[in-house]
Amino acid sequence: MEIVADTGTGPITDVDVRRLYAWPEAAVTGAATWVRCNMVMSLDGVIAGPDGQSASIATPIDKQVFLALRRDCDVILVGAGTARTEGYRPAAAPIALVTRTLDLHLDMPLFAQATDATPRTLVITTDEAAAAAPAWLLDAADLLPCGASEVDLPRALAELRRRGMARVHCEGGPALMTSLIADHVLDELLLTVTPVLIGAGPRLVHELIGAADAAFTQVLTEDGTLLLRVAFAPAVGS
Repeated sequence: MEIVADTGTGPITDVDVRRLYAWPEAAVTGAATWVRCNMVMSLDGVIAGPDGQSASIATPIDKQVFLALRRDCDVILVGAGTARTEGYRPAAAPIALVTRTLDLHLDMPLFAQATDATPRTLVITTDEAAAAAPAWLLDAADLLPCGASEVDLPRALAELRRRGMARVHCEGGPALMTSLIADHVLDELLLTVTPVLIGAGPRLVHELIGAADAAFTQVLTEDGTLLLRVAFAPAVGS
């Protein structure tokens, strides 16, 4: 495993980010899915500031890496709760919302600000929820039913790959990331640790059943911000 630290040779550029966070060739060609989750947290493990949003604890280099990572992915995977809290808007890559209950609203910026030029939103949900989806949602997004009453994430990722989306960039939140880890489908975590203390607030992961084997593969620092790249071991037999 290669560990890279800042050597004081200058700020990290977008060219550096594309090199340091390059996708595996199999994901680039679409031969295999690669799922990475990009999260930011404070020194005490809180993932949002007092306003409930992650942007308030992010630093300039974290925001730079976040935008660069988005540009090279095929799809942005995010939990519906995070999309609501963070006020998600249409992006250059299609956004895939994960929701078991379809607790979505037409006035969410993701739908309200969509145009013919923006990628169509995908909604990964259950068969039960999809059967009762409101008409406005069927017009505004493509529904991907994956699982009878619970979202089947491996099945959802297979469906995304079938649509040509092998480079999956997940932006949380913690419940979705925990589920990806528990289902052994998260390949790596890109974790930014910023030099602030928050105290109370949402934490990086929900309770896991069993341990998850992981290893640091990259460590970068800039202006007091720590950028970690962590690889997760594949499930036994995969």
